[in-house]
Amino acid sequence: MHLPYRIAACAGFIVIVGFSCVVLWRVLTGEVSLKGLLNSKAPGDRRSLSPARLQLLIISTVIAVGYLHAVIVSPRWNALPRPPGGVIAVLGGSQAVYLAAKALSFFIQPLLKNLRQGDLR
Repeated sequence: MHLPYRIAACAGFIVIVGFSCVVLWRVLTGEVSLKGLLNSKAPGDRRSLSPARLQLLIISTVIAVGYLHAVIVSPRWNALPRPPGGVIAVLGGSQAVYLAAKALSFFIQPLLKNLRQGDLR
């Protein structure tokens, strides 16, 4: 019974590493551009650093690396470890901050701009 699990685990590992290598290669060769990844559009079609995107990237990366570490040091080979307490809440809060910033820039700012100009359409 252990052999099918080991074969599936090895195959899954090979697929994930293969996809990661392809993506990394394309980023390094310039096929996949990361230009503007952390930017947001400002009024006048200017681009500026988006704090919401930056915090989402940092929080997600820290949590992913922490969980990967927990998986690697886990003594059980046939089950994933439970995420540490509060991680899901932190990740959800980070997503909520990003979505709130997105909603603010997409819905609220244009509405306020229209109200200032006297256009109530």
